[in-house]
Amino acid sequence: MKAIQMMELYNMMNDNRHLVIADLRKLELFEEKQIRGSFCIQDSVQTIASHLEKLDANAKKNEEKYHTQPIRRMVIINDDYTKIEQDAELIKNLINSLKMNEYKVYYLKTSVEAFLGKYPFYTLSKVMLQNYENLDNNEDQQKVLFSYSQFPQQLEESKLFLGSNLNANSKKQLDALQIKTIIDFKRYEPDAKLSAWKKEQYNYINYPISEEGEQLIDFNQLTDLIEKQNGPVLLCCPDGYSTTSVVAIGYLMTQKKQNFNISSLKVFQIRGNTTVNKKLYTQVLTYDPKTIVNKITQQLVLQ
Repeated sequence: MKAIQMMELYNMMNDNRHLVIADLRKLELFEEKQIRGSFCIQDSVQTIASHLEKLDANAKKNEEKYHTQPIRRMVIINDDYTKIEQDAELIKNLINSLKMNEYKVYYLKTSVEAFLGKYPFYTLSKVMLQNYENLDNNEDQQKVLFSYSQFPQQLEESKLFLGSNLNANSKKQLDALQIKTIIDFKRYEPDAKLSAWKKEQYNYINYPISEEGEQLIDFNQLTDLIEKQNGPVLLCCPDGYSTTSVVAIGYLMTQKKQNFNISSLKVFQIRGNTTVNKKLYTQVLTYDPKTIVNKITQQLVLQ
């Protein structure tokens, strides 16, 4: 089993790929407070099997929709992560009994309480879920629905988020993640009307990048823009991937001095897919992180 940190689990929960979160705590603790989408290992095998079947069916739909490679992942959680390795035999038996040998197994290197303290919007309970199913409590219904929202992913913990314009249009998400700055790569028509609250309550920056690729991206300028912001930053484009992922790769190459392959691998692993604008991706492919000079720009100057 591989240990993962809280940010990694958060990103896994938002990459549209298959994920099973197995809670080792006692059933009564689980029912009182649980991470969205998790199940309790102390529950009946039938209940667990039914839960896994639903997750598998949803995963297959997403794999077809997003054209991603099939992957099966399980993250083990507990209030005392040091006990997880001690319970390795229990986990192994569960995997064998449910025919889950193809699963990649991880464990969260912190407590359930700590994770929910950092991401409180993922906190659910048995009562909340019952109220949601029975339509008994409007507040609980909203909490459950919000917990299943598609949140932006983190490139750098609590600093740089990658998402879509839907994320940028959700004040509730922005506030939950304490995002202060929105850098929007969408190109708007001159007469387009943007939501007034974005400019009033956040540092909203429209940095239009053409999807046709004729515009040279100044990754150095973009990196400086990101770095000088106070508080967490959301990078967004209409689909959440095409432009944002390219900028994220360029950011890592510029700020972290990582090469193209390492930067691309990190971004694609976080995002869960390789969706990019190919014309823009060609630009980052020619970007030199050692000199922080765009080779395309060099060629134009020489001409």
